[in-house]
Amino acid sequence: MNTGGTTGDASVGAGSPTAPHRLRDVLLLPGRGTATLLLVVAALSAASLLSRALAGADALGGVPGLDNLERWFYVDREGGVPAWFNAVLLFACAERLWQVSRAARDGEHPQRRWRRHWLLLAVAFGYLSFDEMSAVHEIVIGPLRDGFGLTGFLSFAWVVVAVPLVVAFGLLFVRFLLAQSRAVRRGVLLSAAVYLGGAVGVEVLSAGAYSALGEDSAVYVLAAGVEEALEMAGLVLFLGVVTTVLRTRPARPAVVTLPKETGPQRATA
Repeated sequence: MNTGGTTGDASVGAGSPTAPHRLRDVLLLPGRGTATLLLVVAALSAASLLSRALAGADALGGVPGLDNLERWFYVDREGGVPAWFNAVLLFACAERLWQVSRAARDGEHPQRRWRRHWLLLAVAFGYLSFDEMSAVHEIVIGPLRDGFGLTGFLSFAWVVVAVPLVVAFGLLFVRFLLAQSRAVRRGVLLSAAVYLGGAVGVEVLSAGAYSALGEDSAVYVLAAGVEEALEMAGLVLFLGVVTTVLRTRPARPAVVTLPKETGPQRATA
């Protein structure tokens, strides 16, 4: 007989990676990835300002090659190095989001309920990557500006379409965001604030400078540089958040088998 002993399995937490609780840990890529990418952002921003300053300098205006330098490094030029880097960051985010949606197919994955939300985000970022290189959004600026007579801060008329879409997209993801851990939620909100602060906020200010002072003004050149730097920095932070979610696996119970306790032995004469 058994006297107080038990035979069976006890479940304890397995040693799988758990979600970090600090915002700093959520934002950081493995190794020094975040610091490296932010340094690239700073370098591209500096190269953009330098190329524009050299191209506009009277004494250097006739130096061969300066026009090409601006063509490749000025952030307000389509198809330049900053645009390519931005497109690569967007594509990297799309790829990580798609990987999260695939991992969430697992029945025990904590993100299973939100698998379609992760997939929708992957599609959205994939389109943004394509748009960054093809500049599709630039096509609507002329018709919208002429059709609605937009000037000043709304000179870059695509924001009239973008802002309602961003608001609608945000409302669609409220429950999804609330379901995430506090650190992940704060990381998403911070990266979105940085990115949209550049893509929409500073974009509107730069449109005002463009309308009032022209694209060659120092104010517009500086505003364009700040806008692109914020966009790229926001994407770096968001890439860190999504990578953290992807690397965090669901904790599976580990089975520990306890030794079977035997009853008292009967003495024989």
